[in-house]
Amino acid sequence: MPSISERPATTSRKRSILDAALACFSERGVEGTTIQDIQAAAGCSVGSIYHHFGSKEGVAEALWLDAISRFNAAMIKKLESAASGEEAVRGVVTTYCAWTARHARLARFLHSRDIEFSEAAKARQRALHQAYIGRVFELFAPFARAGEVAELPLHAYVPLISGPIEAYVRRWLGGDAPSPTRVQELFADAAWNAVKGPAVQH
Repeated sequence: MPSISERPATTSRKRSILDAALACFSERGVEGTTIQDIQAAAGCSVGSIYHHFGSKEGVAEALWLDAISRFNAAMIKKLESAASGEEAVRGVVTTYCAWTARHARLARFLHSRDIEFSEAAKARQRALHQAYIGRVFELFAPFARAGEVAELPLHAYVPLISGPIEAYVRRWLGGDAPSPTRVQELFADAAWNAVKGPAVQH
């Protein structure tokens, strides 16, 4: 992600390199892509890529971290607008479906196992994940206190709510299933039924 101090031209150049890298990685994979491939697609110098990202692997790491940050931001925005536990739970599923369908290449890249992350990138991954999960649980807390969302073991919520749709999306990205937007209500129903609390049980 760009720093506050970066000039717009720098941010634009880095974005163009990341966009070009995504196109190359989607076609050839990370291993099969060269710096020269990215340079040609981005219309920049090889030196510019090395200056901004250090290496091809640095480009891949930056692209992954940028993509997950964008996904997290979309999810948090949806949850911040939720007025009930049911709306929040369903929002997790439908946002997951909508974002992955809209950004299929990015989603496929996020789900790939084609990147060997450096220790620094792993630390950044952990920091992003902790911040994201912390905010998600903060937004869900009022619904749990109100009994709209069931009181469950803390580590059970994510697998129950987003685990099934994540598994389905992996199948779709592999070409084995229709678009997740076609089944989002089915999975939203299942997620809500799995975690709805006593205040809304019928």
